[in-house]
Amino acid sequence: MRKRAIAAALMIIGASLIWTTAALAGPTQLTVRIEGKEKTLFEGPILTEGHQIQAASDTQTRRCDATNNNAHPEAMPTPTAAAVDAMELTGQGWDGNWFDGFDDYYLTRFGPDHEDLGAFQYWGVLANGAFTPVGGCQFGDRAGDEVLWAYDAFSGRKFLWLAAAGDTTVAPRTPLPSAYVEVGQPLSVLVESYEGGGSPAERAAGITVAPVRTDPVNGDQTVEVGDPAAVVTNGEGAAEVTFATTGWHRIKAQEEAGFIRSNRLDVCVEPEGGGGCGPLPADAQLRVPSYLEKTEGGGEDPQGGGETGGGKVPGGTDDPKAPAGDGPKSSAPPAATNAGPATPPSAAISLSRAAADPKGGTSTLSVTVPGAGHLALSGEKVLATSVDTAAPGTVALTIRPKAKQRLALHRHGKLRVGVKVSFTPTGGATASAWRSVLLKARK
Repeated sequence: MRKRAIAAALMIIGASLIWTTAALAGPTQLTVRIEGKEKTLFEGPILTEGHQIQAASDTQTRRCDATNNNAHPEAMPTPTAAAVDAMELTGQGWDGNWFDGFDDYYLTRFGPDHEDLGAFQYWGVLANGAFTPVGGCQFGDRAGDEVLWAYDAFSGRKFLWLAAAGDTTVAPRTPLPSAYVEVGQPLSVLVESYEGGGSPAERAAGITVAPVRTDPVNGDQTVEVGDPAAVVTNGEGAAEVTFATTGWHRIKAQEEAGFIRSNRLDVCVEPEGGGGCGPLPADAQLRVPSYLEKTEGGGEDPQGGGETGGGKVPGGTDDPKAPAGDGPKSSAPPAATNAGPATPPSAAISLSRAAADPKGGTSTLSVTVPGAGHLALSGEKVLATSVDTAAPGTVALTIRPKAKQRLALHRHGKLRVGVKVSFTPTGGATASAWRSVLLKARK
């Protein structure tokens, strides 16, 4: 079993597999999630790139930039380097065994959760919902990818996926990370499951969706299944969650027998009539590991030690397999000139409360954008619209129901719809936000 787990994590599938990539200059934004034995150890967007890292039990630093084992011709972000950065941000460590034959680490521990050889429970890694065909230092990630490290990943358990109703994302791709609902009103959610092998996702019935408690020290997330707001999905994988207080709330689909817990959904519970919740929680916004901050401020070398703060990077040679003391000297990361907008994508757009127009059966949503780019609005029940922006400012988007929904709106006098607002800054990465909007019409 251990050999099979190592093979699943490190081995190239098929001798004819050829990797082709485009060079990626500068740090890249990824979504990183580390699902531990009983808690989520990390979840959120980070800025990262391939770089030198060192496991807690290793005696030297190792290259981890997708050029390992000649997997890619150019350095790229990798699942392992991204996870190392994530653990550094939480103040926790990691460990692994280096395999010269694969030019890669086999990960054995994140934070307190070490693999259990007796129970055949090992760490595994997925990218965008599929197990990577090569190890975490060989696989190359692209901007917007989701990296998921999961404990006991090879026991046949399925992975849970949670999204707000109205989110058009198709599992297992990363759903929109936030949703909006008014206090006392139910938020409809959908839970699906997938195997990580490329097969279609399925609706997950009988799964508990519950609030999440976040540790204020290290950010660990625990699903509070005993919370009064906890609900169980029906036969279609759907459920409705209602919150009694305003502000930001967090929910997850809890780990059940045969399943691995889901991604987190941050829910803005607005006062009656709307009004928003202010900025996203800090750990839901883009975070930057210390080595990138140091590089931008003074050009210090990145350090990727297995414990907090990392080990000192030895210098003198570019050989990644050199003995300790003569190991590779990490070069400073390239300048982030092509890394997208300076504004974190999670904060790149700001949505106001939608103003209903009962006479026209529409609503107007004001969107504040940071600069030039393309702004688009879409949704299952609304007509798509878009506009180009030339400078920072506020843009008014009109939300119009589709023909079928318009009939329902005039029949009942009101209709709640979900809309997705996306902003793509010129030369940068797309940022998206989701909003639940109530349309009203005069009967």
